[in-house]
Amino acid sequence: DLTVRLIGIQENPAANGKATEYLINKVRGRKVFMRYDDVKHDRDNNMMAYLYLENKTFINAHLLKEDLVWVDNSIDFRYKNKFNALVNG
Repeated sequence: DLTVRLIGIQENPAANGKATEYLINKVRGRKVFMRYDDVKHDRDNNMMAYLYLENKTFINAHLLKEDLVWVDNSIDFRYKNKFNALVNG
């Protein structure tokens, strides 16, 4: 019953739920690990994390590269500049 919010990304309504589908396909049945930033919980007390596959694939960044999510510029986080560079070219 743990809800985890991926740090640095937010929903892209134009993707029409494809981010969730992508996430499920990438992580279902696979070992994952989470890394945290300075802030571990959002305002709704959801855990916030960077999600990685066992092979070190950075899921948060892959969702951005696939244009399935937007960078969440409303908060400060460790990879903010990197994420913005991914989407701005």
